[in-house]
Amino acid sequence: MLFNALEFWIFLPVVWLLYFSLPGKIRWVWLLCASYFFYGFWKIEFAGLMLITSIMDWYSAKRVYASEKIIWKRFWMWFAISTDLFILFIFKYFDFALGKSDLAYSLYHNNSTAWIIELGKYTIPAGISFYTFQSISYVVDVYRGDEVPEKNPIKFMLFVSFFPQLVAGPIERFGRLHQQLFQKYSPKLEDLKNGGRLLLYGLFLKVAVADNLAGIVDTFYANPDNYSISSAWLATLLFTFQVYYDFFGYSLLAQGAALLFGIKLMDNFNKPFIAQSVPEFWHRWHISLSTWFRDYIFIPVGGNKKGTTRLAFGVILVFFTSGLWHGANSTMIYFGLSQGVLYLFDRFILKKTFANFKIGIFFRQLKTGFFFMMTLVFFRSQSIDQSTGIYSMLFDINGKHAKTASETIVTTYNFDEAGKAISSNYGPKVLENLSAEFAIWLFLLIGFLLDHLIMKSRADSWFASLPVLIRWVIYLFMLVAVLLFGGAVNHPFVYFQF
Repeated sequence: MLFNALEFWIFLPVVWLLYFSLPGKIRWVWLLCASYFFYGFWKIEFAGLMLITSIMDWYSAKRVYASEKIIWKRFWMWFAISTDLFILFIFKYFDFALGKSDLAYSLYHNNSTAWIIELGKYTIPAGISFYTFQSISYVVDVYRGDEVPEKNPIKFMLFVSFFPQLVAGPIERFGRLHQQLFQKYSPKLEDLKNGGRLLLYGLFLKVAVADNLAGIVDTFYANPDNYSISSAWLATLLFTFQVYYDFFGYSLLAQGAALLFGIKLMDNFNKPFIAQSVPEFWHRWHISLSTWFRDYIFIPVGGNKKGTTRLAFGVILVFFTSGLWHGANSTMIYFGLSQGVLYLFDRFILKKTFANFKIGIFFRQLKTGFFFMMTLVFFRSQSIDQSTGIYSMLFDINGKHAKTASETIVTTYNFDEAGKAISSNYGPKVLENLSAEFAIWLFLLIGFLLDHLIMKSRADSWFASLPVLIRWVIYLFMLVAVLLFGGAVNHPFVYFQF
């Protein structure tokens, strides 16, 4: 069920009304049923897979806590982690790992094992990477002694499946979310207002801004060779904002929906485009994932306390894992590794190079945003060949796209009945230019300005601080933009595929 689909806007008020109509002690049961319905709306078997992960990790954490010997604590922790990752591998990476190997060929042509190949090609369960990481963090926290395991497996299932943040985060920690899920709470007008503001603002960013940008970007990536250099730069720039407002919009929608039930989810973004370095950028972008990698991979392998070499290894490992987490595709690995290299370059070279120069804040922000924009070519491309072609186009490496329309020649052939070429004609190939309607530029500008105006407070509290008339003019504008200028295509959220 998509947050930008009509079904969700029927589902949410129904769940809310029934939730507060029930006695406080059993409300969580209804919330659990609603969450599993929400997830199973795509495919019911997806919900079954999430149930297996939840029960397995609940039991493993219980054994970790009960074991007196460290060897058994470690066994149960690694049992949970390895089985979680195995399930993730089978459903997300198996087909990618096999590729065109001899093993893949053998399995595919063997009647008794062909089902293995088909399993690897199965639709990736929505958000499997998100809830798997959230569940793993619980087991590790119990092992570290930071958390006491939940005694009731059904309650733990709600921690894993809570629908607002289930399929695209934020990746919450057990101690923070679990406590809120079972607290005594009565509806508060302030929470309803703030939740409504977040829902409207998030929907505006997703539908009016991101979806319209997606239409332009998709047009370019469908056939990049038909477009000019300026179109390539425009598509690359607009995809940067598409990804941001798509995911930021989802995070606001998740926060807004959760707040209706009195649950405060963590902020997942904090004005990333004001970052003056790549390291700072990743403290502001997808914060829940960045902190997860920091706490469960970077620090355990040494962090920044065991020398430069260990730090560099940890950074590359984190970004390699992050790239792989984003998708079973070599382009995602390149995306992650390129971010890791730029992270180290910015931290150890650029920082020292410009240490004695008073370079403006704007320049450093522009540099950081440019680095990120360039790596997103890997993120959006369907293959390494396509990304290489787009980089060549952006910087006109082979000079192909610098030619004018009259100089760009295309050859066409006529064929006889036997299929032999008998003549050829030459004519100009006109390279097209992408364009965006005025409304799209307006919405993008408004989204950008709002993002930068809300500098020291969350969107909900910032809107609440405005004068009533101005506030309602903004609300009305966003609502009209969603209803009248929403994207022609109802695009899934970018991060749902992860």
